[in-house]
Amino acid sequence: MMKAFSQYRRKQQGAVAVISGLALLLVLLPMGGLVLDLGHLYIAKSELQNAADAAALAGAKDLNNTAAGIDTAIATGQTVAGKNRYDFATAVSIPAANFTFSDDPDGPWVSAATAKAAPQGMTFMKVETGSIAMNTYLMHVAGISSVSTFGTAVAGRFVINVTPIGICAIDPANRTSKYTYAASGMTELVEFGFRRGVSYDLFKLGSLGGATSDPYQINPVDSPPSACSSSNSSANFTAPFMCTGNSAVLTSGVGQVYTNTGMSASLDKALNSRFGDYGNGSQCDPASAPPDLNIKEFPCQGSNPCKATSNVDWMSANQNVQNVSTSTTNPKLPKYSLPSEATEPTTASTRVTSPAQVADYGPLWSYSAPYQADNSSPPKAGTRITPSQANLKPMYSSNSSTMYFDTAKYPTSVGSGFDASSDPAPYNQTGDANYYTSGGAGAQANRRILNLVLIDCRTAPVGPASCGKMTAVGVGKFFMKTKADFSGGGSLDLEFTGLIEPVPTSEVKLYR
Repeated sequence: MMKAFSQYRRKQQGAVAVISGLALLLVLLPMGGLVLDLGHLYIAKSELQNAADAAALAGAKDLNNTAAGIDTAIATGQTVAGKNRYDFATAVSIPAANFTFSDDPDGPWVSAATAKAAPQGMTFMKVETGSIAMNTYLMHVAGISSVSTFGTAVAGRFVINVTPIGICAIDPANRTSKYTYAASGMTELVEFGFRRGVSYDLFKLGSLGGATSDPYQINPVDSPPSACSSSNSSANFTAPFMCTGNSAVLTSGVGQVYTNTGMSASLDKALNSRFGDYGNGSQCDPASAPPDLNIKEFPCQGSNPCKATSNVDWMSANQNVQNVSTSTTNPKLPKYSLPSEATEPTTASTRVTSPAQVADYGPLWSYSAPYQADNSSPPKAGTRITPSQANLKPMYSSNSSTMYFDTAKYPTSVGSGFDASSDPAPYNQTGDANYYTSGGAGAQANRRILNLVLIDCRTAPVGPASCGKMTAVGVGKFFMKTKADFSGGGSLDLEFTGLIEPVPTSEVKLYR
């Protein structure tokens, strides 16, 4: 009996080996399939992610605060995505619904239709490839016939409140300077040669590196060392940025910018949206470029370029010009307009005789008053100069007895709806027709403020006219006293109100 059992056991040893081998194969095949198919999945995931990244980066560059920019961004993203492949051979196709938009890289995200209804600030785009299913190679043995993966990317830029217009800094070498009135010891802070409360015609700020005296159009999206697209410096592309007062360059306040020589005549319409003027072919949308809370103009008295039949309410003397003269005749260079009684730093360039009468300055202090300089080095803004103090000093006239302001009429408080911390001025008043005209529903305070690029014009632009590279020394804050008019010789009458520091980070980049 035992002999028979022993013989039987020897016969079964081969069968056990076969069964064990089959069992091991059943284990190894799924494990091998897992490795193979996971590798395949990883490669496909990388391919889809690359497609999403490329689509987001390319499309986000087209976001320009307009509904058309939303459509263009989607089209560009789809085109770029289609140039990528996944699963080694299949073209990536992303439906338009998978492109969403936001004003922040962390969302919330809205559809293209919602973004187009209010495109202002929509400068971030999220791209999702959607879930892509792929057949497995070996894992189907374990009952898994397919797997899926996807790619998601967010790209965009932070837009800053800098209007893409460049003007010559009068004194580009000195960010701030202290001017002292010898008789009284009172000081005045001057910033890059500009005086707060004084108006300048930006078409008469002197030679721009040897070119005409027109301001520059700044390329609102391209900046060195990145390449410059001449189409991004065109009037049509720049207009929406002019409407909103935004751009995506010069985030630190200094650096290099691309300029387009001259200012296209049609762009005055974009600036005049701040006065509720959307006619004559304006590209501005009231939803994204609303009027100012106060659209009252503050012109001088007399004939063109003056518009008023009477003097502005708060000035004692009649103003027969709109702004101070700011350039010499030959050669055409920027100049200072400071009272001859004030002493100036020895570094100041091109000193020219200043206006002798206050009437030669145009309406003063429409938005803000000047400040004395403190004792720091370099000097900073100290205490605000009051109308009463100004009347006692020869700030705007060689005659120290000249009265500039009607102190009984110059505002002493801020009107409702305006920032209570701002200085009282004619602009921020309500209820008095001498100072205020309502901008209507949807109006926003300070829309008439233009933050402009201040350029060192001692060096001519480098490169083609539409992509000339120039150096910016800072960003100046200017107030539109009247509507812009770029016809004929052109006029852009702005009151200087100080320097600003722009918000950081505006280049298009991936956020996730």
